[in-house]
Formats: sequence, C-alpha cells, structure tokens
Amino acid sequence: MTKTQDINLKIAKIKNLPPLPEAGIRIIAAVNDPDVSIDELVDAVSLSPALLARLLGLANSAYFGRTGQIKDLRVAIIQVLGVNLVKSLALSIVLNVELDTTKCKLFDADLFWMHALITSLVAQKLSIQCNDELMSPCVVYTSGLLLEIGLLAAVYILPEQMNEIFNSMEDGDTLSSKMQTELGQTQYQIGGMLLERWHLPEIYQIALKEFYQPSFNGEEKNLILLLELSKKIGAYLCIKTEEEMPDFSNLLEPLSLTKKQLNKVINDVNQKKDDIKELATFLGG
Repeated sequence: MTKTQDINLKIAKIKNLPPLPEAGIRIIAAVNDPDVSIDELVDAVSLSPALLARLLGLANSAYFGRTGQIKDLRVAIIQVLGVNLVKSLALSIVLNVELDTTKCKLFDADLFWMHALITSLVAQKLSIQCNDELMSPCVVYTSGLLLEIGLLAAVYILPEQMNEIFNSMEDGDTLSSKMQTELGQTQYQIGGMLLERWHLPEIYQIALKEFYQPSFNGEEKNLILLLELSKKIGAYLCIKTEEEMPDFSNLLEPLSLTKKQLNKVINDVNQKKDDIKELATFLGG
C-alpha cells in the first residue's frame, strides 16, 4: 500500500465519526438552548449517569470549597456551579464520554483537559476586554474547550496511529503538522467535521475548521485569533513559568488588547493552576 492510499484509508476512518446517542443529542440541545430552564437542563443532564455523577462530584469538590454535602444537581447549579458553567462542562464531558481514549497509551487525558481548561479560561477573561458581540464570554469559553476535540476523535478512531505519532514527536515538531502528514487531516479539521456531524452551533464549527487558516477573513476572525492567543498561553502555562513568557504583541494588536490586560489574565489564571488541574481530572474521568 502506498502512503497516499494509507492516508486515504485513515481519512475514510476519520470521516466515519461516531454518531451521537439520543441522550447526547438531547443534552447538547439543552446546552445550546439560551432559554433552557434549570429544570430542563437537569432533566437533560440526568439522561447520562456518568455526566450527572461528574457534575455532582465537581460541585462537592475542593475546587468550590465543598466537602460532599450536595446530592441534587438542581441545588448544585443554583448554589455552586451556575448554568453557564454546567452547560460548558456538560458539553465537554459528553464528548469525552463518547470518545474513549484509553486505547492510546501515550495520550495524556489530564494534560489534554488541563490545556483545554486554561485555554478556555484565558480566552473567556480576555474576551471581556474585547468589543466584539460574537465573543460573549460563554461562547468563547465553550470554543476553548472544544478547540482540540478533534484530537480526542483521532485518538478514539485511530489509537495505534496516534500512538505512533506521539512516539515520533521531536523538538520542533507540531502535532498539527504530524497529523496532517500521517493522517491527511489536522485535529482542527477533524474537530470541525465532528461538530458538524453532531450538529453543534455553526460558530464552533467555523472556529475549528478555520483555525490556523491565515486567509480566513470572516466575521469570526477575531474569535479565532483570540483562541490562537489563548491556546499558546495555555500551552505555556501548563509547563513553564510566567517569567519566561514570550512576547505575544503580534496577536494582541489585532484584538486591541494590551500587554497589561494580558499579564493580569495570566497572573489570575496562573494562581488557579492547582484548582484547574483538579477540574481537569474530573473532565478526564
């Protein structure tokens, strides 16, 4: 088999992305309904015992200063979590439950979710400083959580091939370029296909499909630039210190953000890293 044939075979497997079960469809519909009531959200979440258990576990965790007192999700939403956080985390947990990554030994689920959470939190905090109606904090936070969802899909569908890709990574390599070479698709292209197949809102599909596409000039361009900036900061905060932070001026200027605003967000998020790590463990399951 030639390399081209091998890539085509892998792309065919990728395009055969898993359908979303009925419970997942109802949960995602509730999550994406801006007018959903707390009772409707609770009813939808309760369709997934795994999702319900993780959200209750989170509400009772040290992350929110709790010690195992809340047993009712409705109470947890009202007193601790809030509707918007439950919506974002529910979506992430549903996707994680449906995309089992345990067969890929070199995939680090905790690090994946740590990066996703920092990316989404940085993006959310910075979005408040941006004058762009498409970048509401809730949409931005969810976009950050979903940004690398295609990596989960690739690990789920092609665990052996992804294990080989992780094993062959060298200094200077990017995961996107390795996946493009070996699979014919980046994680962002795969993620865009997955969100389209699962009928998630178009703004999230566009954010993934056009990520790292410099020629894109649609109205979502600032959202994509913000995600790019936040992803780089997220990757850095996961493994390095603030003092070594590189200059992000080229990404700040198009968003009309200042270094002072960025440094404040970085300091705020950096102080929460231990709590974020705990939350990442909940999401990784």
